Amino acid sequence: MAKIISKKLKGLMAEHEITVRELSNIINVSERSLSLKINGRRDWYYRELIFITKQLGFSEIKDVFPELYDYILKAG
Repeated sequence: MAKIISKKLKGLMAEHEITVRELSNIINVSERSLSLKINGRRDWYYRELIFITKQLGFSEIKDVFPELYDYILKAG
């Protein structure tokens, strides 16, 4: 898979003042694992995408992870 950096998520985390540590605790993964996922070096699990999307107050994954969403649409 291509290296897909979650830029929108980074911005939303800053906007909501959520650190990698806090978000990693919320979704129950290590800080390192979350950092690798955000920076496109490790794949996301679908349940993580859904949970983060809901935690940030969105209903659509594409609103939080547009880079990943667009990549999947183009690859399909």
